[in-house]
Amino acid sequence: MRRILTIVLSVLVIGLGSLRAAQAADTIGTIDYEKLIRSYNKAQMFNDDMKAKEADLEKMQAEFVKQIREAKTKQPNNPVAVDQLQKSLEDKLAAKVNEYRDTQAAKAKSLETAMTTTIEEVARSKNLSVIIAKQSVFVGGTDITNEVLSKLNAGTPDVK
Repeated sequence: MRRILTIVLSVLVIGLGSLRAAQAADTIGTIDYEKLIRSYNKAQMFNDDMKAKEADLEKMQAEFVKQIREAKTKQPNNPVAVDQLQKSLEDKLAAKVNEYRDTQAAKAKSLETAMTTTIEEVARSKNLSVIIAKQSVFVGGTDITNEVLSKLNAGTPDVK
């Protein structure tokens, strides 16, 4: 009799443990961060803007190189003037690079904040206590990627 009671209690403990594990699994959410970045309209616009600014910098640099070459050709006996021109153009380019870098950092921070806030809102609405990168989860969890994307893209024009 005691042995049967021990077996019944063991089965109950194992069953309750499995139930608690299943409940814990139900509170885990997943997010496909790569898909989020690819499909978030503002992130795409940010990426396109950064590519355009990079092209502007390359164009500016090419123009400055051309100006320095012309100065060396026109003033071969005046290396001081050429050096001053080169320094001035390098300073202008560096200032533009820093401006673009600062703009990029601020916009990236804003996008990251928007994504994090939206992920947290969706997780709360679904009573999810943990959100894990989808690529790290083999089985289980509630994928919230599409819902997060819907909220993020609401009111923004489609890109591409």
